Amino acid sequence: MSGVMQALATTPRRFYAHTAEDAAGNRLPESSGQWQPLADHLRNVAELAAQFAASFGASEVARLAGLLHDLGKYRAEFQAYLRGQRSSSAETQHAIFGAAWAADEAHPQLFAAKLAIAGHHAGLHDHGDLEGMFARPGLNIPQCIPALITKLETELGPLPVLPSPPPWVRDEHTAELYVRLIFSCVVDADRLDTAHWPASPAADIPLDHPAMLAAVLAERARKSTANPDSPLAALRNRIFDAALERAALPPGFFSLTVPTGGGKTLASMAFALAHARAHGLRRVIVVIPYLSIIEQNAAEYRRIFSDDVVLENHSGVRPADDTSEEERSRLDLISENWDAPVIVTTSVQFLESLFASSPSRCRKLHRIPRSVVIFDEVQTLPTHLLAPTFSVLRELAANYGTSFVFSSATQPAFRRCSSLPDGFLSDELCEIAPAPDELFQKLRRVTYQLPTTGVALDWPALAARLAAAPQTLCVVNLTRHAKELWEELRRNLPSNEAPIHLSSAMCAEHRLALLDEIRSRLRDERPCRVVSTQLIEAGVDVDFPEVWRALGPLDSIVQVAGRCNREGRRAAGTVHIFRPDDHKLPRGVYSAAADQAALTLAALGDAATAAEQLATGSRIFAGYFQSLYDVVNTDHARPGEPTIQEDRKLLRYREVSRKARVIEDSGTPGIVAGDNRGSPWAAPLIEEIRTRQLAPRQPRFTRDDLRRLQRVMINVRSRKFQLLEARGLIRPLLPNLELHVLDVACYHPALGLLLENTQPDDFLA
Repeated sequence: MSGVMQALATTPRRFYAHTAEDAAGNRLPESSGQWQPLADHLRNVAELAAQFAASFGASEVARLAGLLHDLGKYRAEFQAYLRGQRSSSAETQHAIFGAAWAADEAHPQLFAAKLAIAGHHAGLHDHGDLEGMFARPGLNIPQCIPALITKLETELGPLPVLPSPPPWVRDEHTAELYVRLIFSCVVDADRLDTAHWPASPAADIPLDHPAMLAAVLAERARKSTANPDSPLAALRNRIFDAALERAALPPGFFSLTVPTGGGKTLASMAFALAHARAHGLRRVIVVIPYLSIIEQNAAEYRRIFSDDVVLENHSGVRPADDTSEEERSRLDLISENWDAPVIVTTSVQFLESLFASSPSRCRKLHRIPRSVVIFDEVQTLPTHLLAPTFSVLRELAANYGTSFVFSSATQPAFRRCSSLPDGFLSDELCEIAPAPDELFQKLRRVTYQLPTTGVALDWPALAARLAAAPQTLCVVNLTRHAKELWEELRRNLPSNEAPIHLSSAMCAEHRLALLDEIRSRLRDERPCRVVSTQLIEAGVDVDFPEVWRALGPLDSIVQVAGRCNREGRRAAGTVHIFRPDDHKLPRGVYSAAADQAALTLAALGDAATAAEQLATGSRIFAGYFQSLYDVVNTDHARPGEPTIQEDRKLLRYREVSRKARVIEDSGTPGIVAGDNRGSPWAAPLIEEIRTRQLAPRQPRFTRDDLRRLQRVMINVRSRKFQLLEARGLIRPLLPNLELHVLDVACYHPALGLLLENTQPDDFLA
């Protein structure tokens, strides 16, 4: 009998979950004593998963799923694979066996455990595909399971009494989210135990309500003292105090409708912390649309609290589609799990995680129950995902103890209607801000100049206008437009007054450095002319005397006005709305929103009347957004395809994940080592990672490395990535890791990585 056949026929002396490696990455022998026993792994994962699910009353289901998730590793084929006696193949897969036991018709209450176990490596499967997987030829699953359960119970004792799902799991949509959360608990527990064994994962840092509220109050006092002459200070304090007062209201849905510059960032955090203290909530999650804001706000929160309290999450590393099941799980070890008290993340990360099927995206989901979620600039929520998003948010609020704050100066309608069936009734959304209409009147700081019908500006004419003003900001609709206008403006200025360009083609550290330079020039009254894409128009703390904005969506026009006369130190700033000669707009919702903006402005009256209402009115936005939702799709819908909500009802997790994309092509992360003029960005960190000396069992790349690198990363679209790869201009950071380093020749010190004809969602990640 061959050695391999003998190994398959012999029951191993001990069952293992994982092998171990030395510092050089070489596999240690079984005799080293470093391999993790399977019983230890199953016990640890079960207990961790139960802890995670306690926040929503599902500990026993998660514990059982944890015990069963690696049941198939008791098979001789898998143990032979670990010992190097056979290669990885269909016969060494293990996730399907525990899932098949849970899928037995005698266990109908274990539907969530079944799906969670089956997908804990490869991702959640469509429910309709499971039966075919259980019947896969060659695995003999029904015949194997009794012996595997016997082995498990021999090592760990009898399986617990079968738990039932919570009472609120009453229909397909509630079941769909419940499965996701059980899946999240199992995946996170599995990855944490694998990454930390033989040690235990560190406990989560608790949300220290008293200390953090005291820090926010101290920051409010500091800002008031630092700007004693600001006419806005009293209004900001009034908004802040109202947020604290209303934090005692029952959990649910809240809006914070405050004009730009009214202190929404600090007031919303004060509300969240006080609300969490009042109701025993455990985390604050701040969801932000633009990378420029997340970078700024995360830095602000870290300064107020501390580095270990605030986690900034906007980039992720995902394994390639053809990665093997075992290799995939090792790559997933570095994926983000939101284990901090304050999470600052992007709309892409939050929303796509809600609808994802992959373990790397889903492992963080169990942190959302019993949290306060702040949607900053909520008007930017992707319109094509509103219907499924509000369905899930309602479920999280009703059954998982989560409160939501919708913060914006241009509050969208979100009223219940045929296009938004899970929208709000009139009494469901509680306003935090005191008298929003009055605030808009008192916080008026700009005058709008609307375009004359039939008049357009080409880039040379616009550049001449911008060059004539010593300090001005111009926001355009496309990255290509920003590059072309920047180049034209540069030709109009002396070399010592070079304009600044901002776009998503730059990494976060680059943008932050440029924003610091912009603030310095403005503060010192030096020439400062900036050409930017939309990434600067909401939440970025800059104060220009004059702003130009290309015609676009109404909320974008009003948001960019918040960068003009922000502190109210001038009688009024001027916001020029212009029509570019090259008036190209991104297709889809953006173009529809720009058209609806033109209709809304026309309905307000003549140019002077429309400009006045735009500067002082808060009510026009509800009508604008409602009209927009009536003409665009609020759920994924293509001819011949079901909607996301229909797929959710049928537990088609992979279909939902495919359709629920904020950005169609979110790209592949690329690390900016430096630029083509010799400035280093990530180069020192790259060198440290590649050359570090490792202790035994120490991984070469961890989540801490990813967290440090994300500020020097940009997402490279698929077509551009393939071009760079073909030219040898992008290379892996480390072997077997889907994270790449850009050649310095690709990165311009003023323009970043040039991506032609880029859509405005480039700055989302």
